[in-house]
Amino acid sequence: MRKAAVGFITSILALSLSAGTSVSAASIGQGVTSASTRMVLGGVDGSNPMHLIRKESSTSEPTSWLPVWYLFGVLSKLGIQSTWDGRHWNLQLPSGIQADLSHLPKVPSNADDISIQMDGATVEVAPRFVHRDLSGSVMTSYIPIWYLMQALDRIGVTSTWDGTTWSMSTGAKSVTKMTVAKNFAAALQIAPDSTGNNPFDDVSAPDWPYVNALVQKGYFTPDSSTHFGASDSIDVQAVDHAYQLYVGIPDSDLSWNAGGSTVAWANAIQLNRGVKVGTLTTTSESQITTNLDALYHGYAMGTDGSVHVWFQPYDAKVAFAHNPDVTATMASVGQANSFRLVDEITFSEEGGGMQFFDLPWLSDQNKMEITCGSLYNPSGNHTEYRLNRGGTWATANGFYGYDSRDPQNGGATITASEVMVRTQGHAEIGVSEIFPTHDITFAQVDFSSPSTTKIEIQDSSGQPAWHG
Repeated sequence: MRKAAVGFITSILALSLSAGTSVSAASIGQGVTSASTRMVLGGVDGSNPMHLIRKESSTSEPTSWLPVWYLFGVLSKLGIQSTWDGRHWNLQLPSGIQADLSHLPKVPSNADDISIQMDGATVEVAPRFVHRDLSGSVMTSYIPIWYLMQALDRIGVTSTWDGTTWSMSTGAKSVTKMTVAKNFAAALQIAPDSTGNNPFDDVSAPDWPYVNALVQKGYFTPDSSTHFGASDSIDVQAVDHAYQLYVGIPDSDLSWNAGGSTVAWANAIQLNRGVKVGTLTTTSESQITTNLDALYHGYAMGTDGSVHVWFQPYDAKVAFAHNPDVTATMASVGQANSFRLVDEITFSEEGGGMQFFDLPWLSDQNKMEITCGSLYNPSGNHTEYRLNRGGTWATANGFYGYDSRDPQNGGATITASEVMVRTQGHAEIGVSEIFPTHDITFAQVDFSSPSTTKIEIQDSSGQPAWHG
C-alpha cells in the first residue's frame, strides 16, 4: 500500500509540473524530469539534492528516484556508516540500533538491481537507474524512494514524502503482541500447548501452541474471544503484569510486595532495568526479554565477565501474612530494600569449589543486614572475608560466616571500598531487616558447587521471623 501511495503522490507531482506550479522541475529527456528535494532528519535539514521523476517500468506510474549517495551523509548523523560497491549498499548499524530482519527478500539476480543491506543482511532489493548527478557531472545511482523508505523502516526510521520533502524521524519501532508473547514464553521456558481448537482469526497454526499456553495461564489477554490482537502494539506494563502472574502474585497481594504496584514491583525486581515505561520497541523488548531470562536463571553475566545475582521474586503475602509481627508495609519495604541489595552481589567460581562474592558494604549500624558464608561446619569453617582490595583475609567464626552487623565477623562502622567473601563448596547469602524485637530475612540465596566448573543457585524467601 505504501508503494502505491508514493506512486500516487509522485504522479500528481508530475501532472502539477506540467500545469506550471511553483515546484522547480526540468525535463531531461526520455520521459525523465528532475525536481528539487529536501531531506529532513528529525526536523533538521540534512541534504538538498535534485531527484529524478521517471517510471520504474513501462506499465507503472512515474515515481521519484533519489541519488543514494546523499543519504550516506544523512544517516551518518545517526551513527550509521555506509559502504557501497555499485550493487550493494551496506548500512553498518551502531550499538543501540537493531534492525527488523524478518521476511527478508531474495538476493537480487538482476544485474540492474541493487541490494540494500544492514550489517550484511539484505533487507530490500531495489531497481537502479544510473544518471549524472544533477548537482555536478559525476554519474551516480538513483533508487526509487519507496524502497529506501521501506529499508529504513526496519530500523525505526519513519518517513513521509510529499513529492519534494522527505521527512525522516527516528521514533523507535514498536513490536507486536505476538512477538512479545512468544519471546516471553521462550525466556521463561513455558512449554507450548497445541491442544484444543484455535479460536483466533489472527493466530497462525504454528503460533497457536504459544498463544494457547499463555492465554490458558492468564498471562496474556486476547482482544476478544475470536481475536488475539497478534499485530497490536503492547506496553511494558502488560509484560510486567504477565510476569507478576507467572510468579504467582495476584493483584490483591501487591500491597505486600516490593513497590506496591505492578510497575513499581517490576522496577524493584529489575524486570524493567534499561526499559522505559510505554509502548515496547524492538530495542526495549529485546532488553526486557534479556531481563526475563536473567530472572529465570537467577543470574546474568556482566560485561566485565562477572556473574550478577538476579533474585527470583515471591509473593510476600503468602510468606508473611500469617505472622502477626509482619505488616504489609513492613513486607513491601523490606522486600524492596533486600532485593536491591542482593541484586548488587556478584560472584565467581575459580576451581576446586572455591566461591568468591563481592557484596555491597553496609555499616554495622544499618538496619539492613547481609550475611554470607558456609553454615557452621564442625569439621572447620570455610568462610573468609576482607574489607578492602589487597587487605588481609580473615576467618569468619559466626554461624552465618560474614555478617555486616557483627564486628567479630566483618561488621564495621568505617566505610569499606569493597567487601569480599570466599567460601568452599557451599555458601548461603541472606539479606534481612532488623526490627526492635525480631529479624526478617526477605531474600536468601544458596550456592553450591557440584563440580569444579559449575555453581548451582537456589533462591528461597519468606524465612520465619527470628525473635530475640
